[in-house]
Amino acid sequence: MDSDDIEALRREILGALGPFGDIYPSMKGRLNQLVDSNDPFVRQLMEDLVAAGKRQLAARQTRFAEQYGLTLREGQIVDHLVAGGSVAEYAGRQGLSEQTVRSQLKSIFAKTGVSRQAALIGMALGRRDDGEGGAGLRKGRPKSRSQTRPGGE
Repeated sequence: MDSDDIEALRREILGALGPFGDIYPSMKGRLNQLVDSNDPFVRQLMEDLVAAGKRQLAARQTRFAEQYGLTLREGQIVDHLVAGGSVAEYAGRQGLSEQTVRSQLKSIFAKTGVSRQAALIGMALGRRDDGEGGAGLRKGRPKSRSQTRPGGE
């Protein structure tokens, strides 16, 4: 593993902390120590942890997208928002205009039956309430099983 790979691993692991890094500040230091470890077992364990997290995220994203009939791009937008990103960040990373992403977000809202980003994020995370007393959450319209793509649940 070269230094670029180590830094990419560090970004992946620390990025996966999300809000937990703020709640448990000592986790960042501990994870940095693990990434910096020269022990091949520890390094492999960290790589496996990142890979497992990516697989779990991809599976959740696929299930949510199939349930509501989202396109691949719409699923990526939802995933980016769930990870704490903004519309502007996503647009910049993908080389799209902010207006294009906002238009896609409106399509996501129509398909999922929500009217606010917070409600969408809560729904994607499997929460029943959007954390705003239900203000942003209308009755969702998941597609029936017969309308989802083959192999999806």
